[in-house]
Amino acid sequence: MNRAKKISALVLGIVYLLLGCSLALADSRPYFKAYGADTAAGGWFNSGGSSCLPSASTFQAPTYSPASNLYKGGVMAYGKNTGAGAGSQFGALALGLIEGNSGAGEPYGFTTASSGYNKLSFANFSSLSSPNFWGGFLEGSDAHQAAHCTADYFGTKQKSPQAISSVTNAGGLASGQYLAKPGSLLSVSSINPVDKDKNIVIFVDGNVNITSNITYAPRDTYTADSVPKFALVVKGSIYIAPNVNRLDGLYIAQPNASLSNAVKADSGVIWTCHQPDTNPPTDLYVSANCRNKLTFNGAVIAKQVNLLRVNGDQASAAVGEDSNSGNIAEVFNFTPEMVTGGGFFDNGGNTYKIESLISLPPVF
Repeated sequence: MNRAKKISALVLGIVYLLLGCSLALADSRPYFKAYGADTAAGGWFNSGGSSCLPSASTFQAPTYSPASNLYKGGVMAYGKNTGAGAGSQFGALALGLIEGNSGAGEPYGFTTASSGYNKLSFANFSSLSSPNFWGGFLEGSDAHQAAHCTADYFGTKQKSPQAISSVTNAGGLASGQYLAKPGSLLSVSSINPVDKDKNIVIFVDGNVNITSNITYAPRDTYTADSVPKFALVVKGSIYIAPNVNRLDGLYIAQPNASLSNAVKADSGVIWTCHQPDTNPPTDLYVSANCRNKLTFNGAVIAKQVNLLRVNGDQASAAVGEDSNSGNIAEVFNFTPEMVTGGGFFDNGGNTYKIESLISLPPVF
């Protein structure tokens, strides 16, 4: 499973990704797909209320004049110019390059839109004429790159959270905010689905190992006014166990800014398949344990997402695959629950609700 899938930087709406990469035994080319909103790459996280700086060493974007580090803040994956394989149902916005090739036999690429292969790959600056790239250098080198700063959710969204030491049944918690400060890896699991009218936000100052599915109650049990909400906000990394195949809600992994090298450190990383520790998984582990599909119903925001599921193969990918396809390694579904029923961090403080929502690409 030669897993050279990368999404560099942040993927907004569906996923925020940064420099994600995984390698395994060379027997397939697994791929991921995003549905329901855009994929965005590049940028960094704010610090409290202070915006991140495009001039900072942590900011993920190419260097200009002369151009270098072209993949920094870009998208690299297995996708064909037919529209099969890795791709986003709507748009892809990247500060770096979106890899692709006009040759039908080229295994590398990331497709956008339901037809063609790069109809919605957004960029407005590129001195490159090579057919190997379908977009990138979004917004060029000017200060407008600051629009790609991501909120400091851990530092700004807490509202007197209740201290907890364990999370053995996330769906069984009462509505409210919770804060855990584990001395080591915190195991998070759920026995019950998140029921209607619940808004649960768990902040973790440290690393998390998700050991079971976390799901919402069936849709026929709630209305637009009683949508369940679940968010996991981690200042550290999230390691997802191999047996987990579905996660509903909002999952955020922020880097610990106090680390000496916040870009390269295993902090702010989501690993889609991992053993219950913080040691990097080996190729043999991935090959033996990570061959099942993982579906996110909601959104992912992270410094980096390491896409380690090795289900399926780009060679057998079909054009127009829906999210139920058994050939996709990871699926990201931006669902209606993300925008209906209020926000994730309101805790009942606001009474507004969305009455109408119209979206065209680029989305969010």
